[in-house]
Amino acid sequence: MKQTKIVQVQTHDNYSLDVKIDYPVNSESVIIFCHGSGANTYDNHREIAGKEFNYFDLFVDEFGKRNIAFCRWNTRGCRISDVPPDFVSVNIEEYANYCPSTSIQDIITVKDYIKELPQFKNSKILLMGISEGATLIPYAMTQCDDVDGLLLLSFSYENMRDTLDWQLSGGSSMVNMCKYFDCREKGFIEKTDFVLDKLDVRSSLFPDVEFEDLDIDKDGKLTQNDFALQLADYKKQVFQAIEDNDDEWLRNNYSVQITAKWCKEHFALPDIAAIMRSLNVPIYIFQGEDDANIPIADIDKIRGDLKKWRKSNLHIFVFPKHDHDLNYLQYILTGNIPHGLQSVFDIAHSFCKTV
Repeated sequence: MKQTKIVQVQTHDNYSLDVKIDYPVNSESVIIFCHGSGANTYDNHREIAGKEFNYFDLFVDEFGKRNIAFCRWNTRGCRISDVPPDFVSVNIEEYANYCPSTSIQDIITVKDYIKELPQFKNSKILLMGISEGATLIPYAMTQCDDVDGLLLLSFSYENMRDTLDWQLSGGSSMVNMCKYFDCREKGFIEKTDFVLDKLDVRSSLFPDVEFEDLDIDKDGKLTQNDFALQLADYKKQVFQAIEDNDDEWLRNNYSVQITAKWCKEHFALPDIAAIMRSLNVPIYIFQGEDDANIPIADIDKIRGDLKKWRKSNLHIFVFPKHDHDLNYLQYILTGNIPHGLQSVFDIAHSFCKTV
């Protein structure tokens, strides 16, 4: 039987975090979850393709079946609203304080709160994050000595500046394009691939678009360079807005609600490789090969460093044809849990049983 607790937890700077915990009565472990970037709530109620759902219901249910509690909180400045499709209202003044330094401390604050609850005082604690959350959790871990393991989904091994540069230099575009035209192995798209349209995507994604319209450098194939050229002006504008602290421009023109302060703090974070090397708890990384937010080449870098460091506490799982969300929407649209997320649930269960 599941129980739910919604509380306000005071942070180090006296902000009140809205925290939600779902737990089976016999839970012996707790997963503390940190969001990806942008405006999020502890439910992440959404409407996509005519379907309404709470993003975290799947995690609550699957972890609950495995006697694991699941805890998360509203991003600073965010509240649940009744306005689709994101069902979140944002207080701009409070949201301005959402940045790596506060997020890292919020992870620690929530972890300390959980540890003090009688039902979890002796529980195993795992920190779990996706995207930005996966990036920040290792930094929080350097200030903790009472966490048993980390679950990192869609984890970036690069500084946010490098990741953003890759995204805006055609990297994201090519991941998606190769997926749309079934050219993952080849790594580029020829006109024959575009015309064949094997997966029948042109009518919905590229109506009235010819191959020549996308082949900016006119070399007869679609490559990252074509999209780098297409995005060049926008990329300059994004980085200029960050430099100028122009949050209004970012709010109106960037797809995820971020601030210049958020970006600059990410750019200034210490090298994540050094942080990962310093950690000795078990760490599980789950990555999709079709992740258009983070270059899959990051995994090769991590593996290379693991071999060099001779560390055995890092475990990497890569899933073909899985996106940045590990194909979460497959569950919403079909009711089937994708392999990547199923692995997260199963590995968390196995870990909690053996630690």
